[in-house]
This record gives sequence, C-alpha cells and structure tokens, in this order.
Amino acid sequence: MRFEIGDWRTEIKRHMSEPMPYNAQCESPISNLQVVFGDVTYPPGGVCGPRTQADYQLVVMEQGEAEIDIDGDSITLPEQHVALMLPGRREHYRFTANAPTHHSWCAVRPDAVTPELALRLSATPRTQVLTPRLHGLIEFGLSLPGASSTSANGLIEHIGLAALHEYAFESETSHHEQAQPQALRLARAYIESHLAEQLDLKIIAQAAYVTPQYLIRLFQQHVGETPSRYLWGLRLGRGVELLRETGLSVAEIAQRTGFKNPFHFSRRVKAQYHVPPKVLRKQAWDAK
Repeated sequence: MRFEIGDWRTEIKRHMSEPMPYNAQCESPISNLQVVFGDVTYPPGGVCGPRTQADYQLVVMEQGEAEIDIDGDSITLPEQHVALMLPGRREHYRFTANAPTHHSWCAVRPDAVTPELALRLSATPRTQVLTPRLHGLIEFGLSLPGASSTSANGLIEHIGLAALHEYAFESETSHHEQAQPQALRLARAYIESHLAEQLDLKIIAQAAYVTPQYLIRLFQQHVGETPSRYLWGLRLGRGVELLRETGLSVAEIAQRTGFKNPFHFSRRVKAQYHVPPKVLRKQAWDAK
C-alpha cells in the first residue's frame, strides 16, 4: 500500500496506472504535512520540470535512470542510487528513453529541518548508492496511510527526518572509510564479523592481504593502537553490551565474543569498569 495524501492522490495514481505525456510537469503536491512520501512510474522518455525545488527531497531511483539538470549542472541518477535535492534549486529531469522509469521520493519541508542537519546535508554529495537502511526507511514511509491520524502524521515526519539523517550519516561514514587504506578497512571488517572466532595477527593480516608487520603499522598510524588491542577492545565492548541489554549468562557472553573462558571475560570487565560482570549488569538494570 502506497502512502498518498490529499489533493494529489488521484494525480499520483494516474501517474502510476496511465501513460504520462512526454512533457509532463511534476510540481510538488500541495500538502499541510511537513513530510511527504510518494512514488511514480514514467513511460519511456518522460520528463519532469523545469521546476524550483521547495523541499529537501530524497529521490530514489528504483528502476531506470535519470539525467537531472540542477541550476545548469547535469548529474546522472542510476538505478539503485539516491539523490538529495536541496530547496531553492532549479531542476529538470529526463528519464530513460527506451524503458519505463520508477522512482520514489521523500520530501521534507525546510522548516522541519534543524540548522545542524541542514549544514550536514549541504556537505553531502548529490547522489549516493542506495543502502538497505535508507531504502527500508523510504519503503516504511510509503507503506503508511497518510492523513489518517495525528499519530500517523507524527510517525511519517519522524521517518522522513530519519531518512535525511541516514543520508548524511552514510555520506560521512563513506568519506571517513575512503580516507583509510583498503587493507585497514578489510582488517577491521574481518575482525568485526569474526569476534567469536579465535583470531590472531596472522589470520587478520591474511584477510587484509598484507604482512602482519605492515598491518601493525597501519593500525598504529590510523587507529592509534595495535590490531590486538583493537580486537580485544571490540570484544569487551560487545560483551558489556550483551551484559547490560540481555539475560545471557557470563559464560554465554564470553563464548559469543571470543574470550577464552568466563574468567577471562570477568577479568577484562573488572579491569575496565572496576566491578565484576554481575555487578555491572545489576547497576545497568537497576538504573532502568
């Protein structure tokens, strides 16, 4: 079920079920909501605009692609990518010439966006690869019934803002990761996905396609600690998270996070937090 609202419900359904004229306009629908989700399928060769963007709008290319002119600059939005359109920009879309194009969107009014988020969004790239997290938020927004209740509208607004935050987060994370050497990214990813296994420097270095000595230098230069300290720090952090948030026994937690035995885990916890695991759990649970 797609989220559609108010005066534009019939129009969106027409876009989805009937061929659109080649030169169809696509001005933003009028709505009292702060956030609007929608989707549309264009026939081969469809266009949208020119128009002036009124909102912060995420445009998700589900199928096909688009050439978009933004204030005189041209970008390509391929399939399974997302573009961020900023308010006040002049836009003109030209969709795939030889096949239908399906895209969805999330439009958030500028007055719903905090200055801090607006600043973060202004530093993001115009397009990014569509991640499962962001796609899930868009699909969730599309599934909700619009204008059915105050609580539904509030939920829609929160999802729309979460989608903008996710776009900014993915951009910042990607930029940080790209600044790191590939071998370091491979090593960290391998460690994080194999915490429960018996790991040593040689195994981690093989996963990163470098020598153990070179891997140590990479970690010290970019992370500030050795691979071994990084590994045990992750294990302890994950173990304490399970201790505070689950009812798993200390033995089960130690096994799931790669500690040699429960006593090893307990010693690490006490050294870091100055109390044994059961006391740390009690402190966390009593505070809730």
